[in-house]
Amino acid sequence: MAVATEPERHGLSGADLDRVRNAAEHERRERERKRRSISVGGCDFDVDSGDFTALTRELDRVLQSGSASGITAVGPLRFTDPRPQTGRPQATGRTRGRRYGGGTESGLTTAQREAIGYVGEWYAYQWLCARYPDRMDETGWVSGNRRKAFPGPSGDDGLGFDFRVGSGSRPYLYEVKATGAEGGRFELGESEVRAARQHAGNDRWRLLVVTHALTPHKMAIQMLPNHYGKRGRGRYREERGALRFSYLL
Repeated sequence: MAVATEPERHGLSGADLDRVRNAAEHERRERERKRRSISVGGCDFDVDSGDFTALTRELDRVLQSGSASGITAVGPLRFTDPRPQTGRPQATGRTRGRRYGGGTESGLTTAQREAIGYVGEWYAYQWLCARYPDRMDETGWVSGNRRKAFPGPSGDDGLGFDFRVGSGSRPYLYEVKATGAEGGRFELGESEVRAARQHAGNDRWRLLVVTHALTPHKMAIQMLPNHYGKRGRGRYREERGALRFSYLL
């Protein structure tokens, strides 16, 4: 075919070129939309806007429908020894979870990560209300995510925990880690490490891991012991000295 810049010489009309341009633009917009959104139960929600009203409404619908059975189905912990076994490859605890937004969870945007964190905390709040009906209400949700669900105080992300159960001098303190995949690894911030160490001897600081947070029928909540406390000692592997831990259940 001869080189030519006139589309007509290649049998292309203006409508043909517009169709290609429109398809490319549609694909670009779809990629941008996916990077602004998370999907819960097959419904997409724009999380870049900061308005979580529709997402919270959907989570409440999921809860009322009974689809999120993981809120009540909590079994006993059974850990796999994290130490390497002779003759067997050492498990890394790496998340092998589903791909999301065009990649693994490491490819999520900040807005998507924060939205998954909110979904996890919302489920954790419902779990705590069911577990402590006389001691837990919305005032016990003390992290910054509470403002997405309730009016009033915005919460504080520097406390080292997301929920305070009980109003006495010895409340339970729950930190929540959420993932859209199957879990096996979590990372702690400095305030969380400080709180975990402070309460290592009294079992008051606890970790809730919410797995498959965006898939209601697979979502599960597991309470893990404080990795600095007696019950958690030897159950986790600290990775390369960072504030990152892996575990196997």
